[in-house]
Amino acid sequence: MIIITPNTNTVHFFGFCLLNHANIKRQRENYMIIDSEGMKKTEESSGIPVYDLMCAAGRACAAQIEKDTAETDHVLIIAGKGNNGGDGYVIAKELKRTVRLYAPFGSPKTPEALKAKKEMPSGILVRKKDIDKLLEDADVIIDCVFGFSYHGDLTDEIRSLFRRINRMRTRVISIDINSGCEADTGHCDKDALHSDLTYALEMFKPFHMLRREHRMFRKAIVVPLGLPHPETTDWMEMDEETFFAGLAKKSENAYKGADGKILIAGGGYGMAGAVMLNILGARTMGCSYIHAAVPTDIYHIAASRFMTAVYHPFYDGNYQEKILEALQQADAVAFGSGAVNMPRKRDCMDLILQNSKVPVILDAEGLRLMVHNTYLFRFIHCPVILTPHIGEFAALLNRDVSEVRDGRIRLARAFAKENNVYVVLKGADTVVASPDGKCYINQSGNPALAQAGSGDLLTGIMAACLASQPDVFHAVCMAVYIHGHIADLGLKEMSVRGFDLEAYPSIMDRLFQKYGY
Repeated sequence: MIIITPNTNTVHFFGFCLLNHANIKRQRENYMIIDSEGMKKTEESSGIPVYDLMCAAGRACAAQIEKDTAETDHVLIIAGKGNNGGDGYVIAKELKRTVRLYAPFGSPKTPEALKAKKEMPSGILVRKKDIDKLLEDADVIIDCVFGFSYHGDLTDEIRSLFRRINRMRTRVISIDINSGCEADTGHCDKDALHSDLTYALEMFKPFHMLRREHRMFRKAIVVPLGLPHPETTDWMEMDEETFFAGLAKKSENAYKGADGKILIAGGGYGMAGAVMLNILGARTMGCSYIHAAVPTDIYHIAASRFMTAVYHPFYDGNYQEKILEALQQADAVAFGSGAVNMPRKRDCMDLILQNSKVPVILDAEGLRLMVHNTYLFRFIHCPVILTPHIGEFAALLNRDVSEVRDGRIRLARAFAKENNVYVVLKGADTVVASPDGKCYINQSGNPALAQAGSGDLLTGIMAACLASQPDVFHAVCMAVYIHGHIADLGLKEMSVRGFDLEAYPSIMDRLFQKYGY
């Protein structure tokens, strides 16, 4: 039986929640994420002339600046040569303060910005020889140098100016994107301008979602311009309510495994804890049927810790029989956690990938086994989810870690598309990329998760989500979000340094009770 829930995009099918994400629907006003190309299209489709948009942006930012800097008097605006600089000229006109504007590139290069300059009152524009004293006197510096179309390198003059401002303690507000940073990739020049506040015009860009990675601003807020938002986006949003909207409740006549069965294959001598953290993660999500294929030398350790899992202990001689037996019963599979010393580990992984008809997560050793073997993805017929950290992803790509760190969004999306896999690039702001171009930048989590075992826990959570939510991308985003959100809730009771991963089930259970699960 299929029931379409009124006024939602959710379909319930035999107890599962199916979310139609062929196109991701907008979920919250002024929180929608959009890339630079999407922003350009939004501006063009609005039908509002460029100059009128510039005036709207300048007025809105000026009003916000008045609120955020009520105690200050002297404002210095640094304006570029494009339309972002044009916003600066409008801000200068609108602010009820002692305002000065410095244009390091000279006159604007766009007709709209040139018009905005001409309408700015006289006496505001300053010359280069006056900039030293103005920087010293400024209470607030407004960054209007580059906008969301910025790419490339800073000129020597701008680099020197930015370095000086970054060394000062003067408050800085950046308009839309911090100058020297790219809107879509999050890449920032080493001398890009840091700010206390960044005003995202109309919608957040990917850059704003990567704050913990680049640390270019302390806080970003959306400044609405009244533009019509597109109905769909490639950028997923996730919060507590969105998470639970994708998680089906148990029906009155539920039976074990009705919410999905998972297979965890991993572990080995010396690393039994990794596969047990997989199980702990699955149990955190309330997964009611867990199969665990583990080497015989750690079977007794795992079985004594988690009594409700169904174990399939194997050794060299019977790994095929045991893994296939469990695989046939699973709705999702996780392979690789703690599998460094697993017997026949490559054969075990190949067996799963060749025979699975359900999503397979490759974690840890599973990722290392794919280094120099990524061509194999083209022969796999089930959804594959990769969960690398930056170092593991760099090895898969055969690139330097620094290159991957700077281009994480672009590289994750390209790899996902080229290899028809889902990439979960773990970090402070984890990036999830799907084969069809959708992307999610996670905002939950904290440094308490920077400890051994955190990734193994995520793998178990993800397997449980995949077993109960048939939309693979949504399930993966759910797992990444809730993994971090539980850690955020846990800091109400524990310290960052003393955070205990084994508290996950009890913290999650309080959420289940809150939402009636």
